Amino acid sequence: MGRLVKKGHSVAEQVRRGEIAPVYCLYGEEEYRREQVLNQLLDALLTASERDLNLDQIRPGDGERQSILGSARTLPFLARRRVVLIRGVEELSKEQQEELLAYLNDPSPTSCLVLTGKRLDLRTRLAAALQKKGMLLRFDRMEADTLKEALLATAKEQGTRLQPDAIDLLMALVGDDVRQLMYNVEKVALFVGEREEISAKDVEALVGETRVRSIFQLTDAVSGRDLDVALRCLTSLLESGEEPLAIIGMLARQIRLLVQAKTLQEQSATAGRMTHAFGGLPPRVVAALAKQSASRSWRQLSGALQSLSGADLAIKTGRAAAPVILTGLVWDLCLA
Repeated sequence: MGRLVKKGHSVAEQVRRGEIAPVYCLYGEEEYRREQVLNQLLDALLTASERDLNLDQIRPGDGERQSILGSARTLPFLARRRVVLIRGVEELSKEQQEELLAYLNDPSPTSCLVLTGKRLDLRTRLAAALQKKGMLLRFDRMEADTLKEALLATAKEQGTRLQPDAIDLLMALVGDDVRQLMYNVEKVALFVGEREEISAKDVEALVGETRVRSIFQLTDAVSGRDLDVALRCLTSLLESGEEPLAIIGMLARQIRLLVQAKTLQEQSATAGRMTHAFGGLPPRVVAALAKQSASRSWRQLSGALQSLSGADLAIKTGRAAAPVILTGLVWDLCLA
């Protein structure tokens, strides 16, 4: 069995206590928390001065790939250990997986492997070996209630409180991108200064009335398949300096809302039950989601989610200019 984090201790704390596994695998859709724990783990494994000569970062899809086995077998230089960080565990080729399996049968006592990525197929031999020899840390996307609690905690750390309507508006504007939400909570906390509470008006004032309008119009236009309005809103957001990945986050949230609405419809949910399930959204918005989801098939919604995932990856890897990618995405979402 893979080792688990003991209650009351983070994985970084375990490392500092000398409880170090030969391999760690951090995976899951929640990138913000995954990267946060990854940075804490790396800080515990290596000091800042040790990183330059003892941290190898490998991306499986790189053209000139570095040997994982060769890096892991290299002795540390003026440090107690060497760390090999492999980003994109889901991109490992069969050859690389076999290489890792061979290494895990006899891991180096002076090296630590750290793997991270969005997905890990738990049915594979590699996943079984990772669980047996080391530690698996899974980071699922936060549910709405958990996400709200995290936002409240972040605001408290900043010395202020978030009013419920402020949270609802922030999530409506930003979506469920945890990184963007936390960043905006910190930003609005600075905006209100010494005031003890953050209101919805503060959130609206921070992001700007034009942006608020454009965001709602974009998501509504995409849900309603109004291509002309959606493209105009997209142009407005980009010209105002909106982050492309934040726009994808907003659109992804809207498509997930349509998926949720369609699921509830197929369960013959009443209007009251649907409104309760969408806690925080006005009844008129829930009614619109129900109408819009009814006009889309499950195949179309699945295709929309795939288009969003593809656009997200294309922007992160720089395959094309973000405006071009987003324009193509909006076309796909409206015409699907």
